[in-house]
Amino acid sequence: MLLILVAGGPVEASLLKKVIEDAGDAEFRLAGIDAGVLRIEEAGMRPDMVIGDFDSVSPAEKARILTEYPDQIALDPVKDDTDMEAAVHYAVSQKPERVVLLGALGKRMDHTMTNLRLLSLFAEAGISAVMQDERNRIRILTGNVRLLRSDLYGPYISLLPVSGVVKGITLRGFKYPLTRAALEPFSSLGVSNELTEAVGEIEFEEGLLYLMETKD
Repeated sequence: MLLILVAGGPVEASLLKKVIEDAGDAEFRLAGIDAGVLRIEEAGMRPDMVIGDFDSVSPAEKARILTEYPDQIALDPVKDDTDMEAAVHYAVSQKPERVVLLGALGKRMDHTMTNLRLLSLFAEAGISAVMQDERNRIRILTGNVRLLRSDLYGPYISLLPVSGVVKGITLRGFKYPLTRAALEPFSSLGVSNELTEAVGEIEFEEGLLYLMETKD
């Protein structure tokens, strides 16, 4: 199953429709997180379920959402975690095959950075998850991968450590190759690389890596 989580940040209707189109015949569920319900509705769709305390919508919109969508997880506004974290824990509990998160890369950098960290919860659970907007597709690598240039989201590839030092990084087929290098948390060594071959290989011996495929 594909689970699509839509948060309240900017979400182009065309992107949401493309994610669903790419799912093909696979089963999918569409979950709106707080104001993400409105993003889904703006795209002319309806969420299968809603999650949040709905403090990012008007009182009238909150009342309508909670009335209109019975499959819901209504959260207390006074809590230690964000609506997105609650949604990620819910998503992990459902054990989907894949997760796509939209609207999580917005204008609030505190929320954006927190959301990026939450991708680790999917990595720990062994669930394939990507965070996506019009210009970025981000996931966490837990092991070696091969990238096809024809499948890239954008021409630029950045690798950043999730936490601590990532050791033994080897890059093949890249403009800037590496051989058993170490990527430090406060280094820009892994930023803005490109594939020069049809296939690129990323290998590393220890740690977790953010893989960011980006375009201008």
